Amino acid sequence: MMILPILLSVAAAVMSVITLISVNDINRRLRSVSLNSYVEQTLVSYNYVLGSSGTARGASGTDVSENTVLATLPQEIARTRVYLTFDDGPSHNTAKILDILKKHNVRATFFVNGKASESTELEPLYRDIAEDGHALGMHSYTHKYSEIYSSREAFETDLDKIHSLIYNETGIDTRLYRFPGGSANTVSRQPMSQFADVLHQHGYEYYDWNIYPGDNSGRAYPKEAIISGILGNISEYRVAIILLHDSDTHGSTVEALPEVVEGLLAQGAEFCVMDSDTPAIQQISY
Repeated sequence: MMILPILLSVAAAVMSVITLISVNDINRRLRSVSLNSYVEQTLVSYNYVLGSSGTARGASGTDVSENTVLATLPQEIARTRVYLTFDDGPSHNTAKILDILKKHNVRATFFVNGKASESTELEPLYRDIAEDGHALGMHSYTHKYSEIYSSREAFETDLDKIHSLIYNETGIDTRLYRFPGGSANTVSRQPMSQFADVLHQHGYEYYDWNIYPGDNSGRAYPKEAIISGILGNISEYRVAIILLHDSDTHGSTVEALPEVVEGLLAQGAEFCVMDSDTPAIQQISY
């Protein structure tokens, strides 16, 4: 009778290892260039351009390393700018996340959907997020891939619904959007370019991420993997948009968050909320 629980525990451990390996591979592939978009944008005003290899090239035409470039830039530019982002909420975990962020005097960005608006218990959380100084972005109203990606018209209808919800609840006319599944998702049978076109016609921009610690892998995903997945990758970036999830099944995200925030602060990271000036880190640009 004891064999089945043991086998289930072993299987869960194996799945955690496989997921962690997969997450590390995703993060490796996201580091596709040595200088990220924030530094690239800044280099122009300091007479640097990017060489064909991704290195920076000074006025003399000589390629220099990223570290050499950063040493010449003001300290506030060289610091890592961190954008904590939470998808899929609000949920019963949101209040806990808000308390942790408030305790550490840190702001984040919440890409929300519309499910909480149908609950009298959860509906006030849209306002709570805004009143605590966090940014709000759209993450579709339904988060149902088969519906929102079924056609251009369906996507636009869903978009208008989530935008109106956020505006009516908080008074915020958000311009931020994150595609369910990301811009490089494989669930949409329609070209993602047409949905990006809808966003741009409305004056919105979509944002992906460049650090993903794998917290969407399930309720049992260990908090240690989330912590190491963020703190172990943060040094690779000068702008880090971190993907986390804010739903009822993500208790380990809540458990990991204090150590994540404290670890980032210890590394000198600057926490920012997303706005129209945030570099649009996109897995695929349309």
